[in-house]
Amino acid sequence: MKRRLGLVLRVLGTAAGLSYIAWRVDLGKAEAALATISIATFIAAIALIAANVVAGALRWRVLLRAYGAVAIPPTTRLVQLYFVAFFYNNYLPGAVAGDVARAVVTRDALAEGATGALSVVFVERLLGLFGLFALLAVGLLGAGGQLDGGTALWWWTIAGSVGSFVLVAAIPLARRLAPHLPGPVGRIAGRLPQLVDAKAFAVAVVLSVATQLFVALAGWLLLDALRPISLVASLLVVPLAAATTFLPITVGGAGAREAVYVALCGRLFGMPEDLALAASLGLWLAHLVVGAIGGAAQLASRAR
Repeated sequence: MKRRLGLVLRVLGTAAGLSYIAWRVDLGKAEAALATISIATFIAAIALIAANVVAGALRWRVLLRAYGAVAIPPTTRLVQLYFVAFFYNNYLPGAVAGDVARAVVTRDALAEGATGALSVVFVERLLGLFGLFALLAVGLLGAGGQLDGGTALWWWTIAGSVGSFVLVAAIPLARRLAPHLPGPVGRIAGRLPQLVDAKAFAVAVVLSVATQLFVALAGWLLLDALRPISLVASLLVVPLAAATTFLPITVGGAGAREAVYVALCGRLFGMPEDLALAASLGLWLAHLVVGAIGGAAQLASRAR
């Protein structure tokens, strides 16, 4: 029943976001604007999203080493698994199915088994969120204090960055507290992995910023194709829109991402709502194409 309610909530959340966009934006104009984006720009955006996936796989490998993995799969295998996970995260509600699958497949890589593998994937997702806030901070610095509501965004940026690292730090703390925790909770906490390679963790943090930068570049290309805009200025929109994929009430951030584009692009850059929606849909299309590559990779793997 809980799973069914969760699915209904995500579908309704997505439907609500899309309905809001359909009510507010002239979809005909948005479709016409989307058609004006060149094929070359779309291909470049797709390539950048694919680079995001590859960089994410490298981050995953580095984090496995940082948490003491004893049998890390080859890099090519991790890249394949990351593309497959990207397919599930973008085509299924919740945006976490692919991450759970990655953890299950690599459960033998750590001595702690599936619990350890899930923890590493959880840390990876948190570092991705940190990368988003880091890029948003760059955009705020570029705005030079001339942005209305910039102070509030700064507080959100600081809170998000600190919160991400607090949750990461809670993993080793929970393991230390395991003997004092009750029953099943204590057993799970006792199987959480320990950070054994701080340098590898630092590399993972840098890769997290790089992964989000690829997405930001893809979003900027699509925005710039519709209304000339600087890369730094686009960082005020694209990272926040990308953060919607972390919401558990949508399918891959659909609806919420478009709402962020429509609300912020008009307010910050005076961009017409139909152009903002077209840019958002273009970025979504790039994600879906790269996700389809992951789906094809799994089909090929099952066929073999």
